Amino acid sequence: MLNNRKTFEKLMNLLRNIYPDVPLPEGFEEFLWNNMTVEPLYSKVRTLEFEGQKPKKAYFVVSGLVTVHGYVSGLPFTESIYREHTIVAMNAFMKQEDAVHTITATKDTLVWSISHAAMEEIYRRWPPLKSMALQTALNYLEMKRKRRNSFLAMPVEERVQEFYKAFKGLLPARTSLIADVDIASYLLVSIDVLRRIRRKLRKKGLL
Repeated sequence: MLNNRKTFEKLMNLLRNIYPDVPLPEGFEEFLWNNMTVEPLYSKVRTLEFEGQKPKKAYFVVSGLVTVHGYVSGLPFTESIYREHTIVAMNAFMKQEDAVHTITATKDTLVWSISHAAMEEIYRRWPPLKSMALQTALNYLEMKRKRRNSFLAMPVEERVQEFYKAFKGLLPARTSLIADVDIASYLLVSIDVLRRIRRKLRKKGLL
């Protein structure tokens, strides 16, 4: 069961906006309230779901950041970054397939979760919501893909500058929730290049 109605309303607004002309079914909101879980808050980075395993849960980021890592030739890279009040639900969770991603919560990140068993009960009670759930996952994946591609289309210096404008709170680097190695892989630059450009931009007063 959840514990914060104000934050819960933000989640419900996200769900209502998927198909704004179609009201959510009676009883669905209370089902979510009663069947979602407040995950423990950790002071360290923790892995929520592992690559190669069937995801057990989908998540709503209450505060902090969640990163999703993909793999190329077995090497990880940061594929997407989820901020507060966003839904993290991979296709592998929806289809109960082995995940091709690892999902990680940064330190001091608070997430709510829902189990696959609870999602199956939702589909049983309200069958039309299955397509909504799949559409939610697809919408977020596409949105995150476009966001990263928009950064990668920029010249390297602009890429770094716009990243830090978009993800406020990641400076100074020593207190960042996301490690330089993950930011560098997200932006497709080396760690040395990231740090050099960041220093340059800060000296210019642009960060």
